[in-house]
Amino acid sequence: MRAIPPRCIFCFKLRFAFLLAVSSIFFHASIGAYELETPYSITLDGPDALAEGQRLFAEGNFDRAAIYFWRAVLLQEQNTDAYSVEDAFSGFIQSYSVQDRTADGFVYIAKESLHRGQKEMAETYLQQALAIDSNNEGALEFQRKLKGGGREKVDNSRRKTRENKFQPNYGTPEADRPLDGKTPEELYEYGATLFSRRNYEHCADVFELSCKRSNYELGASCSNAVYCRHMIMDWGFNGTDFDGDLSRLETITKMEKDSYRQGDLDSFSWQRAASVHPHMMLGYPLDPMLKRYTAESVAFLDETMARVSDDGSIKALPEDLPFDHTKSLAEYVTEASKPGFRLKVGFVGSGFNSKAVLYLSQDIFRFYDRSKIEMHIFSVGPADSAQFIKVGMRGVDWRERVKAYVDHFHDVQDIKMDHIALARYVNQLGIHILVEWDGYARQGERAQGLMALRPSPIQVLHQEFIGTSGAKYVDYLFSDEIASPPHLSHLYTEKIIYLPNHFFSKGHAVQQEVKDPTYEYVPAEFPYKIGTGSPEENRCMGSGVKKPTFVFCNFNKFLKNNPETVRSWIRILREVPGSILCLLENPTSGVNYLRRFVHEASGEPTTFVDPTTKAKVPTFVPKDGDSLNERIHFLKWERNPFDHQQRNQDFCHVMLDSFPYNGHTVAQDALYGGVPIVTRSDGDDMSSRVTTSANVILGLEELNAYGGTTDYENIAISLGANQTKYKELRKRLIDTALQRNPMHPYWDAPRYAKNLQQGLLLAYDKFLSGQPPDHITVLESNEAARGTYDGSLDTNSPDNDIGGEL
Repeated sequence: MRAIPPRCIFCFKLRFAFLLAVSSIFFHASIGAYELETPYSITLDGPDALAEGQRLFAEGNFDRAAIYFWRAVLLQEQNTDAYSVEDAFSGFIQSYSVQDRTADGFVYIAKESLHRGQKEMAETYLQQALAIDSNNEGALEFQRKLKGGGREKVDNSRRKTRENKFQPNYGTPEADRPLDGKTPEELYEYGATLFSRRNYEHCADVFELSCKRSNYELGASCSNAVYCRHMIMDWGFNGTDFDGDLSRLETITKMEKDSYRQGDLDSFSWQRAASVHPHMMLGYPLDPMLKRYTAESVAFLDETMARVSDDGSIKALPEDLPFDHTKSLAEYVTEASKPGFRLKVGFVGSGFNSKAVLYLSQDIFRFYDRSKIEMHIFSVGPADSAQFIKVGMRGVDWRERVKAYVDHFHDVQDIKMDHIALARYVNQLGIHILVEWDGYARQGERAQGLMALRPSPIQVLHQEFIGTSGAKYVDYLFSDEIASPPHLSHLYTEKIIYLPNHFFSKGHAVQQEVKDPTYEYVPAEFPYKIGTGSPEENRCMGSGVKKPTFVFCNFNKFLKNNPETVRSWIRILREVPGSILCLLENPTSGVNYLRRFVHEASGEPTTFVDPTTKAKVPTFVPKDGDSLNERIHFLKWERNPFDHQQRNQDFCHVMLDSFPYNGHTVAQDALYGGVPIVTRSDGDDMSSRVTTSANVILGLEELNAYGGTTDYENIAISLGANQTKYKELRKRLIDTALQRNPMHPYWDAPRYAKNLQQGLLLAYDKFLSGQPPDHITVLESNEAARGTYDGSLDTNSPDNDIGGEL
């Protein structure tokens, strides 16, 4: 019996692998009658064993037929010209199907896997057995043996393929505590601890157990279990658990909406926050209205957070809070009429350090008009350590750069949790417009109750959280008419400030550390050096990999993907022979789950009949999963953002976007690296339309799959199969990045700053006129529409050059 390839953790090689799993099912079930006759004791060669199996099957002797068919499966690799593995496997499956004994077979396969040292494989097929029959005695007995015995099994009534994976020791002192007897709340806290350590596999199980012990009433645990699974793409056998997880989230959200929300779209209140967090919701293909509801619920409770005292009690707000600026409207009008008036704009957030939002948006502060705007920063987060700046960022400090750009930089992290004090501080400075830069992206880090206290007359959400805040106290959201079409305005509680030329800020073309793309590739160096080689030559760092014909990529976090997206990637790889897919390990623990899914999803679907319920249980006949996995490779995370951005050109021909949660920062990095992006354009979520809008502005609308999944696949396949078409698209994209005098509208950071500023001024003018917030379309001034020329790039910039050498 040949050895199991070490590269394959979740599956055996095609002709020995999954077939051993599904097929030996019946062999195990049949050894009672023929315990002296096994596939290993039979002396027939492969073709004769296949023929004997067919004869026995025709006689109705299904038990013995299965043994001979499996013997043929084991020997098929030595007889490739005589019959196919599908011939033998099909006979085995048919023999087994008439027996209705699926679960026993999967238990046998699990035991065989464990015998060969493949514990994770054993767990996979044990899950299969429990999915078919959650009360199967053999499966439960083997489960106890496999897991060390005695631990509570997660209820299979909702998620039959999810079993308890707890080990006696997670490797930390507190993890030595037995989980038996712990309350749902205690398990929730422990799950949160595991999550903070990025131990997503274990936190998924702990949250699931907490959910189960609460009788599915502790919504936060039930939803967090789904999120942890989603982080590592643990979607169950062939993705069959994913729909169940989505159904759970949908059920929870609808139930909580019906129970705790009162009112309509314009006037509503919540009694408590929803269990599913708004930032988690961005990645799920669910109704966007449900996403609005979760955001509403958290926003409505932010005011309560502002009143939490040190001892945890809820205190009453002072009489002057939240601030009512309409009472002072006349004073604001008088102030604005004075000569030299400047609009005081404040940006508040925890990301004024090496976060992506500052990478993309720092140039807003470089190019704003100081004659019209007095810029304030309210930083509620810490600065990066000197060591990180020196090593990780190689001397580039974005926070210090922004300090030099703006009029006032307020480090207020010491009063971040004292929302009343922070609100009064902002108000006393006379800030006219406060721009929120965290949204729900950094729950626990943001100044959660600040905006609810209305410290400024106008409050705006910008960029970091790509969706509605759900808050009545946030007046506006920056977007554009493609990312947020006017007919979908009901998905937002804010009014939209529609920007021209894409709503997303990005400074790639004006930051000296970001390398411009090149039409030609720099000769490859071995070992690989950033900035050298082509995607074909670098081969996603695949050691010993044959030079590919085309390299697709996706550098998003795994949580942005789902079974439908990966199934599209499978078809694209199949239809573009010689192509490979390059992904980013984020997180590393998700790699094996993706490979398992690819192996299963690439098979031919079939079903077995559950002998207990008579329900059809999905399974599959394996096809080309292993060969497809050989064409999927992974890059390690690159800590330096500029090196990470440059790797796009080195490793990627075309990016396959995620849906419904597009690449955002990742997409801008790819586009400026000359990497076209194929994206689905059939979604309603703002987060799903970022790249659609980008491609329109860049003149690459043919990359937008308005027809959905099949259209997305066909566009990608056409690029992979037509080098002339791909090269023409790539050149057009690089042309936009290198365009100067004027800069291309998409990459023109000073032009973006002018339009953003114009949107803020219009919003404040509307306030001064006594009008309520309403949608605003920014029409470019002649100055802005002229674009940026080299001679004017540094006109408004302080005379400084903060940053190291890259």
